[in-house]
Amino acid sequence: MLKSQCFKACLGLLLCSLAFSSNAQSLLLSGELKASDKQIFYAPKSDNWRVQVQWMMKEGEIAQQDDVVVVFDSGSIATEIEQDEVSLEAAEEELLRITTSNQEKQIEAEFNFKRTELLLARARIDAAIPHANLSTYDYQKNQLELEKALINKQKSSEELSQVKTENTVARNKQLLTIEQLKTDLAYNKTQLASMSIKAQRTGPVLYANHPWNGEKAFVGMTAQPGWKIVEIPAMSELYIEAWVHEIDYQHLQLGQQAQLLFDAYLQQPLNATLSEISTQPEERLQWGKDAYFRTRFNFNAQNLKLLPGMSAKLTIGEDSDES
Repeated sequence: MLKSQCFKACLGLLLCSLAFSSNAQSLLLSGELKASDKQIFYAPKSDNWRVQVQWMMKEGEIAQQDDVVVVFDSGSIATEIEQDEVSLEAAEEELLRITTSNQEKQIEAEFNFKRTELLLARARIDAAIPHANLSTYDYQKNQLELEKALINKQKSSEELSQVKTENTVARNKQLLTIEQLKTDLAYNKTQLASMSIKAQRTGPVLYANHPWNGEKAFVGMTAQPGWKIVEIPAMSELYIEAWVHEIDYQHLQLGQQAQLLFDAYLQQPLNATLSEISTQPEERLQWGKDAYFRTRFNFNAQNLKLLPGMSAKLTIGEDSDES
């Protein structure tokens, strides 16, 4: 157990390049090329708990702005859009039928109301004839007709009001159905659009790693919403990120110069400047339980073809001064 812990600690010191030479007093660091800004492509939300990667631009290929970079399977969404469009068309036809039927019902109810108004007016005239000018039978008949006309008018007025209410309710209900279908259709179209993600900048396509097994993303993989699939770094501001063991932290100062060597360009040393040192240490579990400080080195390498993720070595101290 003790040997294992010692091995991890030594490995961490080596990977982070904690290596002070007692003679040269130089600090060696291993770093990785990073981009200050990048566009990250995430697996989109869907009604399912997972989504399949259908197509991706080749890794390392330079994407131009508005290029489609990754496409997710949208078969079920396309089917839902077709169903929504059919349902919406049927709902709009039903609204037209309801509107026509409502108009007919209201015309009939209004006609019946007007007729009862005319009958009531006539009944009022007949009922106003003095009893002295009519027989008792005719007089009482006129009074009964007046009461009947009043009841019929009240009934037809209520029926007209009820028809108007029912028409309004039926129309509004159908309008709500149409609005819901339009909302569903718009949502599904937005979902469909989110299945094809475009580049917002020009830059190289870099595949992300699977959050569980560390494998690179690939066409056909199944991802959960929110998983990082691809990224396009901004190539205008690249830097080296390196982690320094807590023992060597005290030897660092902002502005220190370092010799930079990319593993891919060992014969082309560059100058780098320490521009940032974290104030809080972090554990790097793969290197053991020791604490490490994050550092950032700026450099200029216009003539090299670089991609974020490339590894490099930094030398701080006499070796870098001699370079």
